[in-house]
Amino acid sequence: MLITIGAFDGFHKGHAQLLRLCREKSGGKDWGVMTFSPHPAQFMRKLPHTLFTSRERELIRRVLGIPKMYVLEFSSALRNLSPGTFIQMIRERFGVDGIVMGSDFRLGRDREGSAESLSKLVKVITVPLLDKSEYSSSNARKCFAAGNVEEAAEIFGYPPFMISRVLHGRGRGHAMSFPTANIDITDRIIPAFGVYASAVLVNGEWHCGAVSVGTNPTFGDVSSARCEVHIEGFDGDIYGTELPVFFLGRVRDMKKFSCPEELAAQIEHDITECRRIYRDATGTAETRRFLDEAQRVYSRQELSTEVIRLVEKCI
Repeated sequence: MLITIGAFDGFHKGHAQLLRLCREKSGGKDWGVMTFSPHPAQFMRKLPHTLFTSRERELIRRVLGIPKMYVLEFSSALRNLSPGTFIQMIRERFGVDGIVMGSDFRLGRDREGSAESLSKLVKVITVPLLDKSEYSSSNARKCFAAGNVEEAAEIFGYPPFMISRVLHGRGRGHAMSFPTANIDITDRIIPAFGVYASAVLVNGEWHCGAVSVGTNPTFGDVSSARCEVHIEGFDGDIYGTELPVFFLGRVRDMKKFSCPEELAAQIEHDITECRRIYRDATGTAETRRFLDEAQRVYSRQELSTEVIRLVEKCI
């Protein structure tokens, strides 16, 4: 069993080299990734939110064709394992006999496990990675949080997205002839306030979506951030269902309008721009392939992830 190990908040273009080498060097045998939940930086309270939830990461894993993903419970016990003990445990538990890792990767207590030291315990294959200042999950999170969703997509090779429940809203959009789905954004990273073009998967079909993230400043009656999606060509009841929303581009900043009529006129313009971005983005081969495969995988509804407790107590 050949694996690559990391936090993997999504799989970006830098990770692609690890995955490709894992696939090639496995010789047709089992290979996969080993990762953690919660994210180690979250566990150490250095990261408020990851970009992707476990279900979203499982969708990415399946779309990218990674055959296995072992998710280990990250705890003080696991964090304090020596590299030797960790390698011994994953060899016995999962049959791991080789690791593909970046040249600067470190594993185990106090980052003691370098490629050189680990090679005495298990077969190690190292690969130089792309520039981390550009291709990293942390950089993608920064881009997404700043509203630069296209830059985040360039880092990952696919659009950033969320899979969230549809909540009951105030019904104001429907009254203005622009019905919206109010998306649950509790305890997750969101893009900067503004309007975004998106691809929304509803009942197995893709639709162009106009996403508003903010506090409805024109009406001034919302204090916390909300995420609302107007779905082109759809006006059914989807309250309580789960909605995958893929962010394709930023349209504009959030703005306070003088009256509802002025806002409605702007929404008309926003939707036109969202259609253009949707058409252009889904016309590119890379994005189209990812969305088509995401549609196929999501329709199966098999995105649950088992978190494995590798160690019960500190050793």
